[in-house]
Amino acid sequence: MAVSKGQQVRIKRPESYWFNEVGKVASVADGGKYPVTVRFDKVDYKVYSGVEGGMNTANYAESELESA
Repeated sequence: MAVSKGQQVRIKRPESYWFNEVGKVASVADGGKYPVTVRFDKVDYKVYSGVEGGMNTANYAESELESA
């Protein structure tokens, strides 16, 4: 599956905080192990553990994504 910027994708990496969540592709790099950056509406667990901030993006391989 070829992904492009702005596409809605579902995360299929089981150990990811956003497993089975839908996010929007923010960018696609030319190479590397995890070239696709996906942005989500909610932030990760760090906010709930008392750490200031939190992430709402993560990088994935194309094989860990499916079209939503």
